[in-house]
Amino acid sequence: MKAFLAAVVFAGVIAFVAATVLDDQFQQPSYSAFTTEGARVDNPGSNLVGN
Repeated sequence: MKAFLAAVVFAGVIAFVAATVLDDQFQQPSYSAFTTEGARVDNPGSNLVGN
């Protein structure tokens, strides 16, 4: 039982660290990531539906 709880805690810590690193360093909005001559994606704003 101790090994299972240790594994659950370890998996939680690894998931938190991975999410933090990926969110802070490797993600960027699509309108800045995909700016080439063939596709221009502008800043979509806050409401895409128009309500």
